[in-house]
Amino acid sequence: MSAVPSGPPVEAVRSIGRVLDGRYRLIAPIGQGASAAVFLADDTRLGRRVAVKLAHPAFADDDRFQRRFHAEARAAAQLSHPHLLAVFDWGNDPEPYLVTELLAGGSLRSVLEQGEPLSQSQALVVGLHAARGLDHAHRRGVVHRDIKPANLLFGSDGRLRIADFGIARAVAEAAWTEPEGALIGTARYAAPEQATGMTVDGRADVYALALTLIEAVTGTVPLVENSPLATMLGRQETDLPVDGAMGRLAPLLADAGRANREERPDAGDFARELLAVAHELPAPRRIALVELDTEGLAASFEHAALDTARRKGAPSEAVLDVADEPLIDLTGDASFSQFDFGDENETESPVPVADDTTYDDDYGYEPVESRGRIFAVLLLLVLAAGLIGAIALRPGVVEEPEPEIVLPVVDNYVGASVEDVRVDARVNNWVLDVVERRVDDTEAGSVIQQQPAAGTDLAEGETLQIVVSSGAVLRTVPDVVGLTRLEAVERLTNAGLALGTVDSTVFDEEAPVGAVLESTPVAREEAETGTLVDLVVSAGPEPRIVPDVTRLSVPDAEAALLELGLTMSIAEEHSQTVAEGEIIAMATVPGTSVERGANVEVIVSLGLPFIVVPDTDGMRGAEADQVLTDAGFVVVDTVGPPNGFVLATDPPAGESHRQGTEVRIITRRQDN
Repeated sequence: MSAVPSGPPVEAVRSIGRVLDGRYRLIAPIGQGASAAVFLADDTRLGRRVAVKLAHPAFADDDRFQRRFHAEARAAAQLSHPHLLAVFDWGNDPEPYLVTELLAGGSLRSVLEQGEPLSQSQALVVGLHAARGLDHAHRRGVVHRDIKPANLLFGSDGRLRIADFGIARAVAEAAWTEPEGALIGTARYAAPEQATGMTVDGRADVYALALTLIEAVTGTVPLVENSPLATMLGRQETDLPVDGAMGRLAPLLADAGRANREERPDAGDFARELLAVAHELPAPRRIALVELDTEGLAASFEHAALDTARRKGAPSEAVLDVADEPLIDLTGDASFSQFDFGDENETESPVPVADDTTYDDDYGYEPVESRGRIFAVLLLLVLAAGLIGAIALRPGVVEEPEPEIVLPVVDNYVGASVEDVRVDARVNNWVLDVVERRVDDTEAGSVIQQQPAAGTDLAEGETLQIVVSSGAVLRTVPDVVGLTRLEAVERLTNAGLALGTVDSTVFDEEAPVGAVLESTPVAREEAETGTLVDLVVSAGPEPRIVPDVTRLSVPDAEAALLELGLTMSIAEEHSQTVAEGEIIAMATVPGTSVERGANVEVIVSLGLPFIVVPDTDGMRGAEADQVLTDAGFVVVDTVGPPNGFVLATDPPAGESHRQGTEVRIITRRQDN
């Protein structure tokens, strides 16, 4: 398909004075993009100034573009939020056009072109306001797809609004090939998934916003190559590098710029993350806006047009004709549209305000005079006065034929979310019939069937029926308590479920090691096919810590061990220090961890040992006393002369008695 050249400013000038659908009179061009021009206009019915975005004439015959344009316009008009540009109306005359609120504060692109980058604090406020607007739109199923500095607009009050919701999608689906430079502008801020054919969600807008904020502070856009294809390929596997100049915003922007969209925050989370670090940054200086003098611009065009009409006798509704020289070099696409944002309506920045900083209801933005703008207005006056003279040479306005009524076409919704279909049904005024059904291998909330089929024309008021998955088929969880792990896995598999985590650290006094104690979900509950069932498996009885039973009697020690589920075996030996019947020592060290039922061996004291009374007959008394004492007996008395000869001992020699037994020595008098 051959490319259609973008409309130069001369096309915009030719449209001055047109009245669209008998209501919107185009006064002066205020923006020019690859696919559309933006005009200052009068709403003659309500008597107010508005902005009109008029698509390139090439779109007048593009049915697909018009269907999508109208659908996106309807969706946009249903949203209302402080940071989304308000859409008032839309139509065809014959080109598609969009009517929005008029903003005179310029765009972020015009601010950056003044050569003064934003501070971190200013970037935070811009990002916070944009993220809140995006979150509101995303939660209503609308994705922007073309976030960039030119689409972040400011009102004279300094409040940021996001423009051009849905227009990027309409242009992308149209039978139109934009000039080479237009694709570069799109790819410059595009998320990696926008080049893969996968469904684009709101996280693509978060990625583009991160790029925009980085450019606003550093002046450069990361990961931009020398062609759109190279740019998109380079972003597929590479996360956005974030310059150190971003300071405290760097980790937030790094997360928002992940190549894998699953790792990015959504717009709501991104807004909350920005708000959380606001107190760490200084108060922002007011952004110097490049404000458009709409009244002066309108007056200059109207005066020139009326003056020329009087001199030439041209009808007031005539269309201007101009030469090929551009009227004014308008960079960027100052397009308009609007969407609402959530449940927050802030009137002040969350960033702390220093005592010397004026920062209240003006959102921290300050309009300034621009010598370039003044020159542009003067240039408009001169060129308009010279060029409108061609009016007299033009024939009268030719009546346009009635536009052909084009029925909306049903998209292929299989695999899409039910919310996406609700949006299309709402904007196309279809009756939506939703039937829910459980089907294995489908995602809950996704469309699995539709009637009529994709590509079918469906008029307003007709019914679009979709079958939406409620998730996989429900299965009954089998009872696996008491089974071994292998037995449990087999039973779960047969039931259409799968094994999840297994906790084998739980002790149980009754269940053997490896036996299932419980499952989650529990038996007889219903779970979707493929649900992971977590098991708790017995680790057997809890280990026992061997107590210290030394110095206890045998009965007491045995009772203490039995209470813990342990057994006791006994070894005996004599002891000089431990009383008979008490535990001298333990073969198993106290404090050791053992299994339930383990045996603990103890050593029981037999008391003092038995010894034989030595034979001391015939010894002197003193000598016998020493012998008996050395043997371990205690001599308590000597019957007879102390130094007489020993006749006997009590107990007598040769008998066995415990060590320490008392002994008496019996002596006779010594004969002289």
